[in-house]
Parts: sequence; structure tokens; C-alpha cells
Amino acid sequence: MAANIIQVLIIVFFPYLCIVGIKRWKIDKWLSPIVLCYAMGILLANLKLFPINETISTTFGEGCIILALPLLLYATNIVAWFKHAQSSILSFVLCILSGVFSSLGMAYLFKDNLEDTWMLSGMLVGVYTGGTANLQAIGMAVGAEESTYILLNAADTLCSGIYLLMLTSFLPILLSKFLPKFKTSLNQKVTASQEEATSTVFAWQEIGEALFVTLSIIAVSVGLTYLLFGDLKNVGVLILLLTTFSIFASLSDRIRNLRGSFEVGEYFLLMFCVAIGMLTDFSLLMEDGMKIFLYTALVLSSTITLHYVLSRFFRIDRDTAMITSTAAVFGPVFVGQVASVLKNREVIVSGIATGLVGMALGNYLGMGVAYLLKLIL
Repeated sequence: MAANIIQVLIIVFFPYLCIVGIKRWKIDKWLSPIVLCYAMGILLANLKLFPINETISTTFGEGCIILALPLLLYATNIVAWFKHAQSSILSFVLCILSGVFSSLGMAYLFKDNLEDTWMLSGMLVGVYTGGTANLQAIGMAVGAEESTYILLNAADTLCSGIYLLMLTSFLPILLSKFLPKFKTSLNQKVTASQEEATSTVFAWQEIGEALFVTLSIIAVSVGLTYLLFGDLKNVGVLILLLTTFSIFASLSDRIRNLRGSFEVGEYFLLMFCVAIGMLTDFSLLMEDGMKIFLYTALVLSSTITLHYVLSRFFRIDRDTAMITSTAAVFGPVFVGQVASVLKNREVIVSGIATGLVGMALGNYLGMGVAYLLKLIL
């Protein structure tokens, strides 16, 4: 019982300690709270200082994602994004195509050597379109076993961690040798609106409104799923309804500009990272998941490589290619960190917009790829 209480307290309050500590020591330009939250969960899972209750972590992970997705998606100004920053839109489309083709290709190559490649590919399409949040959402939607999700999450954490190190070290220098240099082209009005949506200003009444809208969307999505199927076992429909209603809500200026909603969504996402990190036991990956690790590594590496090759062909500049790749693979939370390494603040807005749009599209694409592969393999 004591171990369970400690686990819950860490999941709930460690993100707050990360946010406060990073601001106090002014290290936000090179270290993200999401890194620390993942790291804490992973350390606890692998050091085994106390027994980790997988049910608690899974429950918190699923609950936090359901709450985080709408709150994060409210900040997405899809109409404005499509009107501006054509280069980032094209690069994002190339990211999506690279992820889809890589996942389809690996599913075909591994179909006789690895079970449920249709499910794995769908989950990876989602995670490499909009970040880890989609991995959990699509895993729930396609009915992935908890053991499969745990192994895939561990493999993705390790592979994505290596890619993040590359993004923040030698990759900018390498890519500058064959991708064009960034040229200022962003519309500053779009920049202002997006920065407003992601500012750290808190207004508790508006946060309450955002939470009310979120709970209403969840209630409607749950109700419609139950009316259509008579139960809540079809999580895929629930996730799609949740995503769709959240996108429609973001079209309202009132909802999109609710101050603090994005930050609350990020906090739920940080709680998710701690909880899911606690399920990332690398010893299990080494014992039972080497094929899944190899599969994940090949999907990610081929996705990244194909995207940069296509960026070269379509003359996408280095900074835009890297920031959209960051947004697609990690979601919007790492955009600022990579932009700081590139010393280019102008790409932050398009990166955040891309990441948020990716979170929305990733659920549709991931489930679409999964069920397509299930039919043809």
C-alpha cells in the first residue's frame, strides 16, 4: 500500500517539481521537463527501488492522455497554419508520407517473423506523426496487449532518445551540408497568435472553462460510443470521436484562446510521461523484445532518412526539415529545445503548430494503417 501511495504521489507531483526546478535554474533552453519526467519513470522502473504497480501506471497513462489530447489540441489554429508557412506544411506532409511508407514496408518485411505487425505499424505511424501520446491512444484503440505496449514503448523510448541526442549534437552540422539554409518567411501575425496560445499566463476561470469543455467532449464521445456499440470496448471510435470534437472545438476563437489550457494539457502529458516511464523496463526489452526493438529502430531510421532525402529533393531548408521532424516524432514539447540548438526562434511557431496537427492526424493515420495492414497481410 505504501509503495502504491508513493507511486501516485510521484506521478502527480514530480512534473511540478520539474517545471519549477527548470525555471529556477534557467536550464529550459537545453533541458525539457518531459525528458526529466520520462527519466524519472524509467529510473524507477529499472532501479527497482520499490515495486511498481503496472495497473496504476497504465490507468494514469490512459486517463492523462484522454484529458491531455483535447487541452493540447485547443491551441491548434489549423486554418491559419494552412494559410502560412508553406515550407513547413510541405515538410510535415513529407514526414507523414515517410512514416507511412516506412511502416508499411517494415510490416511486409517482418510479417512472417513478428506477430501483430499490423498493430505495431499502426502505433508507430501514430507516434512518428505526433509523438508518444498517439502511441498510447492508438494502442488503446487497436486493442494492443499491455505487454506489447510496454515493449514497444521501451523500444521507442530508446530509439527516439538516440535520435534526440543526434538532433541536439552533430545532426545540424551534417544536414547543413546538403540542405538549403533557412530563410525568414513566417508571418508574424501567426507567430503572435500561436505564442499567445502557448504562453505561461494562467487564468484559473479560463482553465476551469477549458476543463469543463474537455469533460463535456469526453462525456459526449463516451456516450456516442456506447449508443453506437452498446459498450465501451470499441476504444478506437472513442479516440477518433475525442480527437474530432477537440479539433472542432479549436475552431472557436473563444476556446482556442483560453489561457492556461495548453499548460494544463502539458501537465497531464508530463504525468503521462512519468507513469509510462515506470513501465519502461529495459531488462524486459532485452529478454523478450529484441525483435520489437529491431522493428522500431528500422521504422524510425527509415522514416527519418526518407524524410531528409525528400527534403533535399523538394529543397526544404535544414531548420524547417529538422523542426518538423522533431514535431512529428516527439510532438510539440521538444520543439523549443531543438530550436534553441538551431539558434532559430522563428521555427518554433510552425513546429508547435505541426506537432499539434500531428497529434490530431496521428490517431486517424495510425488506425487507418493498422486496419489496412490487418486486411492485406
